[in-house]
Amino acid sequence: MNLPDIQSLYDATDATWPSASATLQNGWIIKNGAGGGKRVSAALQTDPSAEIEHAEIAMQTIGQDLLFQLRTAEDALDSALASRGYDLIDRVVLLVAPLSALEKSTNIQSSDTSNTALKQIWADGGIGPARLDVMNRATCPKSIIHIDDRAVAYVGIHNGICMAHAVEVSKSHRRQGLGNQIMRAAAGWAEHQGAEFMAVITVMDNIPARTLYQNLGMTEVGHYHYRIKPRRP
Repeated sequence: MNLPDIQSLYDATDATWPSASATLQNGWIIKNGAGGGKRVSAALQTDPSAEIEHAEIAMQTIGQDLLFQLRTAEDALDSALASRGYDLIDRVVLLVAPLSALEKSTNIQSSDTSNTALKQIWADGGIGPARLDVMNRATCPKSIIHIDDRAVAYVGIHNGICMAHAVEVSKSHRRQGLGNQIMRAAAGWAEHQGAEFMAVITVMDNIPARTLYQNLGMTEVGHYHYRIKPRRP
């Protein structure tokens, strides 16, 4: 089975982890993240001739940091931002596998973002209320998959691709194989929903997460990173 192309994965990411709003302005998608993190706040270029200043003005207008997401084949934009003093941060990889190739669990526990114990696991991992709002506003088929009060993941499906986001294990239960178990449960849920692929996103520096996903049989198929303008004192 052929894996989804990188644009399909970008689309699935945007659909399952949506901004509060996104508008097309002068060759840029300007996202209002409402405090939900870089992925929902970074500007995206849609026209290679679009002027960087237009994006900067639009982001300043809504009170956001000057932040751009650089995807495949955007080397010219990357160089232009670097020359303007933008720092490179968070190199990210996307991994995917056919659900048919993954081991799945039938012991699936589902909840929502009101679960106090699950919110605490996320909070301990740096996932606070603004990111829970991202999950709540997604309109795709979605669920919160968890293993009691020990591990949790948010999953959403777009065009047959199930994206797993915010995968966290409670601090007191790490190194016990729960990362593997929560992903197997997520795969079981996705298969039941009719998805064909499972995908995840992680920063390149997170070696334990990349190792987990690769050991599950997932393949790295693409990447992106960010450029941010440092704030002056």
